[in-house]
Amino acid sequence: MFFFEDDRKAKVSTINAEQINGILGIKESFELPDRLMEILRDATDRERIFEEFLTIESDLSFDWFTDYFQESHSNRDNMMQDFTPKALCAMLPEIAGTYQNAADYCAGTGGLTIAAWNRNKTAFYFCAELSKRAFPLLLFNLAIRNMDALTLNQDILSGEIFGIYRLTPGERFSRIETLERLPELPLFDYVMMNPPYSLKHKWNEKEGDPRFMGYGYPPSQFSDYAFILHGLYQMKDGGTLCAILPHGVLFRGNKEAAIRKALIENKLVYAVIGLPEKLFLNTGIPVCVLVLRKSEDTLVIDASKAYKAAAKQNFLTAENTEKILSALRLRANIDKFACLVGRREIAENDYNLNIPRYVDTYEPPPPIDIVSVTREMADLNRQIHQTERKLLDFFRDMVGMDDQHKNEMREIVTIWEEICGEYAEQTSEAL
Repeated sequence: MFFFEDDRKAKVSTINAEQINGILGIKESFELPDRLMEILRDATDRERIFEEFLTIESDLSFDWFTDYFQESHSNRDNMMQDFTPKALCAMLPEIAGTYQNAADYCAGTGGLTIAAWNRNKTAFYFCAELSKRAFPLLLFNLAIRNMDALTLNQDILSGEIFGIYRLTPGERFSRIETLERLPELPLFDYVMMNPPYSLKHKWNEKEGDPRFMGYGYPPSQFSDYAFILHGLYQMKDGGTLCAILPHGVLFRGNKEAAIRKALIENKLVYAVIGLPEKLFLNTGIPVCVLVLRKSEDTLVIDASKAYKAAAKQNFLTAENTEKILSALRLRANIDKFACLVGRREIAENDYNLNIPRYVDTYEPPPPIDIVSVTREMADLNRQIHQTERKLLDFFRDMVGMDDQHKNEMREIVTIWEEICGEYAEQTSEAL
């Protein structure tokens, strides 16, 4: 069994923002992308800062810069950027299994790629990232780990490329070469992604984009399936794609329903894993992992309750992660957690993959304790009667200003005496 750290106890870098800025010779975090990119282009400066960083932090198993970048540079409102929790990063390569090469689309600063590298340090890695603020840190993370990699500063949806960098393993660190042209890409054993959720993009359907052949174009208002189909286009037959996505991809209609139907009919939807809400720092929405791999059936997992709660975020524990992976290995029905579904059943549900359609997590309410409820009702009745008696005493003490008011007060007292007397009679009869 692979060892997973609890996200609550996940390793935290010993490098702080002040030290990072000091090594790079900057005063403010907004200066980091340009300065770091300048350093990375110079072999001498690059190796110097790598050595400086490693004197402070030598553990390369995780991304040191997630918190630094997330709090200082991320752009949730415009780019829908969310950094993947460490436990989730570590789980995806376990789902993928063995791989000799891997692609990370919308790579951010490289959290998913680093997790994949932890599992296979000799594989070839391809990363594409649009953000010019995140990209220098992505390049840094790959090079300091001496990875064999190709990285693109690229808009995946439009295909526009802003920079191409080839990383070749050296004695300690990767050499970085700037390329003028994109070399021919291989097909990948493992494709991973945590793309921007429900990003808008206007498509020109007359272009005949080969990525969407046989599936159709995604809608302009939701680009989730555009990222999926892009990754699928670059995946080998027999490969695995793991995408972290909003639940809408499982049930939204129209163009997305047609794409979903084609994926299911092509026997590509291996698993759907529903995850807890509030796993991410910048959004509380629950997400799912869509696993594409050749399969005759689909395993649907409801892991929405598999978490450890904390104040601002929920966390996947080692036990939570292993429970999901065990279900994937077993590929069988697990009460209130997993259901193995055939294509016929999915078709009968109009190709809707919404998890509650397949996994029943309903818990019947506990039986009512009649004795306790009766006791509570009796206590409540006694409290009501006590209040009525106090009101009666209050009315008896009131004095009218004239004959009319005195008569009204006497009538009120009589009514409340009847009310209190009826309660006393009922209590006596009950006894």
